[in-house]
Amino acid sequence: MAKNINEIESKLWLAADTLRGNMSAEEYMHIILGILSLKYISDRYKVALKQIALDEITEDLLEPEELYYTYKTFKVTEKASWDYIMTFANTPDIGNKLDEAFIELENTNKMLVGIFNKNYNKEGLDQKKLGGVVKIFSDEDFSQNEEEDIIGRIYEYFLGHFFRDRGQKGGEFYTPTSIVQLMVNVLKPMKGTIYDPCCGTGGILVQSKRYIKEHHGDVANMIAFGQEYNNVTWKLAKLNLVLNGFALFDTHDNGVLGELSADTFANDLHKNKKFDFVMANPPFNLKVWGQNALLDDPRWKWGVPPSGNANYAWLSHIVSKLNTNGRAAVILANGSLSSSQKDELAIRKNLIAANKIDAIVELPDKLFYTTGIPACVWFFNNNKKTDKVLMISASTIEGRMISKKLRELQKSDIDRIVNLFDQHEAGEIVEEIGFAKSIAKEDLIENDFSFVPGRYVGSKEEKIDKEQVKKEIKKLSTEISTLLKEFNDLAPKVEDAIQKALDFQDDGEEA
Repeated sequence: MAKNINEIESKLWLAADTLRGNMSAEEYMHIILGILSLKYISDRYKVALKQIALDEITEDLLEPEELYYTYKTFKVTEKASWDYIMTFANTPDIGNKLDEAFIELENTNKMLVGIFNKNYNKEGLDQKKLGGVVKIFSDEDFSQNEEEDIIGRIYEYFLGHFFRDRGQKGGEFYTPTSIVQLMVNVLKPMKGTIYDPCCGTGGILVQSKRYIKEHHGDVANMIAFGQEYNNVTWKLAKLNLVLNGFALFDTHDNGVLGELSADTFANDLHKNKKFDFVMANPPFNLKVWGQNALLDDPRWKWGVPPSGNANYAWLSHIVSKLNTNGRAAVILANGSLSSSQKDELAIRKNLIAANKIDAIVELPDKLFYTTGIPACVWFFNNNKKTDKVLMISASTIEGRMISKKLRELQKSDIDRIVNLFDQHEAGEIVEEIGFAKSIAKEDLIENDFSFVPGRYVGSKEEKIDKEQVKKEIKKLSTEISTLLKEFNDLAPKVEDAIQKALDFQDDGEEA
């Protein structure tokens, strides 16, 4: 049984290798995602049936919505079950049966309508290879994987292995789990509303749910909202949220992911809403974002962001979505911290004047699959208890190296940062030389409103061990004395050799 996505990576590779040929990496990613989703839903349904039997309830009396909200499952008819699909794995009818299974799921469960790609029987898709992929995952058991962000992790895997260059350019890359854990543990979202304006596959929202459960809260007390521009990724987010037990409609029957994919700047699907928490990982340094059509937008109350970079448009949008006590965490490229572009500098000054910026955390490198750009996290608070800004220079954190090119923050790293935040939130002055410091507005003015933490936290001086220094000097002195003695001993011999060579040359010339 696979406990998490790391344990089935070899099968993901094998499945992709099986399908590789006349289709793109993105096409076979979605084929594999669909098959795994079907297996996941089928396994979770079996778990629910056991619980329903223990509760002495007849399943037929339960509506699909009640199955979902009470037993965290979808209704699975026989033709949509994994066991039924497996009977066709060695036949040319496998694609047709998969399409029928997804149609059955959507017809039976309103929440799943429009999520699946029902094209497994399309021309050009080798049905024998498709059956092979089904068989690859036949022995996986997802019955205990209720808390796994399976869609996001598979998406991350494919971004990292098959189209690495696409993730950052498309603004769709998966946010590494350890960074999400950092943001969630700082903000501590236990109840209310949470929003991600560029939600990708919904991983940040899923991690928020996990935090609530780990801290013995009630997930029903949190409603998650999101928006995504890319239609394919929006469908993945929808699927990821429903697989993780989220309601796709709030109490007013509004779609929490909107009714469609849309550009957050041009078409804010949650225009009149304010949120308790906002967490986001926007595409870094997006050059074209439609500023010309939005010059008078009320979201730019701290200044109009420049047309050539969307970083400050994201910041402004996110702060504008916070309610009276709202808090936010936003991942951006480090260049956003010290840009001298006049519009961005003006926005930084105005946000400080309004006391919106709570903290800046500079992250270590190699945290992302798809980009090497150094990144940071901006934290905002609409109800700060202090006028100080907490600066944390975490760029030297070693974390744990997953590979030569990829690291992750460890729990101890996250706890260290969270503890400093807790002190900051309690109104305490934080100062850990070389790592963190509470700074005043005057410090920012003196440094031209640069938000680079390294400018403020100082450097940690190494404690000098005088006795050790003395030992090192004595050791070096001994080595130098030995070398000088050896040189003195060799010098006459060298001179003698040189003289002999000169004498030999003179004799040769005379001859």
